[in-house]
Amino acid sequence: MKKLKKIESVVEKVLEMNVEARSNDDILYLCVCEEFHNGVSSMTCNDFACIRNVIGCPSYESVTRARRKIFKRRPELKPKEITKLREYATEVYIDYAIND
Repeated sequence: MKKLKKIESVVEKVLEMNVEARSNDDILYLCVCEEFHNGVSSMTCNDFACIRNVIGCPSYESVTRARRKIFKRRPELKPKEITKLREYATEVYIDYAIND
């Protein structure tokens, strides 16, 4: 529970400071991991994948779950254009599922 609260507080800090991270989960994840372990952003993808758990970076799922929770609690951080795109994508998927 303590680690989840830490993840949530780091995600909230990144979302407050980095507007681009609000609409891009990959940028958010990179910034969060950089907070947990300095130097992550300069690693190769392969190196990071091999040592992510060893250096204490949270899972991608934990970060995105924390983002959703923060957006629910603090809607002012939620980017409006992304919300509209997701709503449209949901409508397209529902139409696809019903008609096929």
